[in-house]
Amino acid sequence: MPYEPHHEEIELVRGCLQGNALYQKKLFEMFYGKMLGICLRYAKDADEGQDILQDGYIKVFQKLEGFDFNCPLEAWVRKIMINTAIDKYRSTARQPIANDIDLAYEIVDDSNILNDINLNDLLVMIQKLPAGYRMIFNMHVIEGFNHREIADELQISEGTSKSQLAKAKTFLQKMIKREYTNNNE
Repeated sequence: MPYEPHHEEIELVRGCLQGNALYQKKLFEMFYGKMLGICLRYAKDADEGQDILQDGYIKVFQKLEGFDFNCPLEAWVRKIMINTAIDKYRSTARQPIANDIDLAYEIVDDSNILNDINLNDLLVMIQKLPAGYRMIFNMHVIEGFNHREIADELQISEGTSKSQLAKAKTFLQKMIKREYTNNNE
């Protein structure tokens, strides 16, 4: 069943396209919290997350004329934010992600710890991941990209994507165990 835009969504987009600052502010505020959360997951810290969010909203307003009402506005804005985070990563990556699938670590399932973890603590831990690990972890685990899509977006091999994901999970597991083992003793 095709998506039917709400009257408010149409009015909001049209108002923004006419340059009406009130509509632009409303669009910004409507998705601010959700989009900030996305940007923070990709960022190394809150300042970088805010930068990604700001750049993302600039792109939203620049590209709004091409918005297709057959898609929910929130999904469209979300895609722009994710792509902005990917672009930020590409522009700041000092060296390409190493292709070392042979060094991938074994993942140990310790899902009981996940029941105790605070979402804010998890966000902070994700932010502490090295940039390449963080990017691939977010794209695969949170956004649902497959390894082929990640490889295409980041211009790496699928094997590298898989290796970096395995390392990101191992890195996170170690941080979680360290945090929750030390706090529960």
